[in-house]
This record gives sequence, structure tokens and C-alpha cells, in this order.
Amino acid sequence: MDPATTHEPDWMRRMPDGARQAMARGEHPADPRRVGALVAVVGGVVFGFANGDGELSAGLLVALRAAIAVLAVGCIVLLFVRRRAMGPPATPRRLAGLAYAASVLAMLAAIALGRAALEALGAAHAGPSWIAVCVGLHFLPFAWAFRERMLVRLGLAVAAVGAVGTVAGVLAGQPWGSAAAIAAGVVQLVTVAVWAARGR
Repeated sequence: MDPATTHEPDWMRRMPDGARQAMARGEHPADPRRVGALVAVVGGVVFGFANGDGELSAGLLVALRAAIAVLAVGCIVLLFVRRRAMGPPATPRRLAGLAYAASVLAMLAAIALGRAALEALGAAHAGPSWIAVCVGLHFLPFAWAFRERMLVRLGLAVAAVGAVGTVAGVLAGQPWGSAAAIAAGVVQLVTVAVWAARGR
């Protein structure tokens, strides 16, 4: 985070003193970084529970989903229960709202176009990993808009796992698309957990 951007935002000045001090330390449960990370946690769970049925063995799926559930609970504990100080939240850039909306719309468009292309190639089964590519890349503008470096690591890691799965799915068939999507969900959860545990 750029130190020059960590001056107290206007919305923090309107908070009661105790809450304001907790927010300035980065310990408040309503810190926008924690709330935003919760969205990534939910996305990681969706990757794990929406993919793999009929492609991976039942036993493996149960084990993977149990691990994902444990990771998700761990993330929630680290984010909202055993909170580490993260320092004051940065002021979002002036165009943060526009960047957010444009990134989400671009992600949805890329998912639709990519899935259509995969279907034309007879590789629709690689669709889940392509979604991971798009989800990962859509985090990158957020890093700029909200001045949070963790989103760069998160976005690149998830997109890389998705890209490997997409290529493997096209070249080698099932279950690589679904397996990579599940792996992307695990990477997403691990990245958030490590970030929350380290604090600043």
C-alpha cells in the first residue's frame, strides 16, 4: 500500500472514537478490506463446491470439499475473530467505483465469450477453469482502485491456475477444467488466509 494514500478517509472521521481508532489500526471487523476479502472467501467455496461432480471420484471430492470448508472457516476466524492489525485503510482512487463496475462487466463478458469459444472447440468441459482465469484477472484492477497489493497476488495466482487448467482441459479433456477450478478455489482461500494471518 502506498504510504502517501493512508491519510484518514472522510468516512472514518465520522465514526465514534473507539471504532475510529480500531479502524485506524486495521482491526475493526467492518474494515472494507476484511469485507472485500470475505467475497473472495465465498468465491473460493463456490469454486470448490460447484465443480467436479461426475468428473472426480466421490471420495476425492468429499476430501477436497472438507478441506475447502476448513479453509473457509479459518479465513472467517482470521478476518473477523482473531483479527490482526492491518494498518489504516487506504483511500480508494477517485475512479474506484467505475473501475470496479467495469472490471465485473469485463469479467462476465470474457466468461461468456470464452465459454462460447470452448464449446466451438468441443472443449466445454474446460469452462470452469476459464472462469477461474476471468475471476483472477478481474481482481487486478481492484488492486489499483483500492490500493491493495494482496489483490495482485490473488488475481495472478488464481488466473495462472485457471490458465493451466484451461490449456490442459482443451488438450487432454476431463477432468482438468473442473480440477483446476477447484484448485483455484483453494489458492484463493489460502491467499486470503495468509494475508489475514500476517497482518501488518
